[in-house]
Amino acid sequence: MVQHILVAHDLSPEADLALQRGVQLALQNGARLTLLHVPTTAAADDTAIRARLQARLQALGLPQGKVLLRRGRPVVEILLQARGLAIDLLVLGAHHRQSPQGFAGTTLERILQSSPAPVLLAVNAEPAPWTRALVALDYSPCASRALRQAWALLGDGATLHALHIHEVAEVHASEDPVAVAFERELFDRLVSDEGSALPARPAQLSHELRHGERESCLQAVLAERQPQLLALGAHSRGMLADVLLGSLALELLRQPPCDVLVVR
Repeated sequence: MVQHILVAHDLSPEADLALQRGVQLALQNGARLTLLHVPTTAAADDTAIRARLQARLQALGLPQGKVLLRRGRPVVEILLQARGLAIDLLVLGAHHRQSPQGFAGTTLERILQSSPAPVLLAVNAEPAPWTRALVALDYSPCASRALRQAWALLGDGATLHALHIHEVAEVHASEDPVAVAFERELFDRLVSDEGSALPARPAQLSHELRHGERESCLQAVLAERQPQLLALGAHSRGMLADVLLGSLALELLRQPPCDVLVVR
């Protein structure tokens, strides 16, 4: 259950999208919201910035939201507050879009590597409650946590679609029907177990298994289902990939197709 949301705001339009989503989720879940700004220049007028952010919360319908200003390095301060406030969700904007170096090495990547809470990258300009969500589900604990977190954040009447990709070369995707049937049985059992553990609520859980190359399968499902939220478990198969969050998460965060939730 989401009880405390932290939104990091650098006064950019991208950060304001994150704030709008954070407020929507706070109101939907009856959660507290803390809005954090870390000034990047010594000349910044803290009083004016605080008043501006408090007015923004008022305009969005959450006047009781708390505004924090902390000086220091943005990554360090965001992570310090995330840990100290014991938050349940950290919401950020997609600032890497303006970086000529792309996603690698940005503030967002460094936060994702160390955040104690799930991170939501908010890019949707219309922050109505999500009604269509997609979760990449495998047999890892972090993917299961991503499914549960997405389920908790959806609006009433929403559908959460769980996708499992059995990664094989495209030319072999339909071969060996016995192996395909076995993989499908395993995945059906996983979804059944996960679904029975979810809190009862007015939402639907659907699922499918696809065989083929991971990126092409995922892109096909994204195009078909047009989700408003994509939930990912951040895991990897090796130490180096773990440092980089996993190649799938990185690729989707470079060019997010919708709001993206990353759960460790």
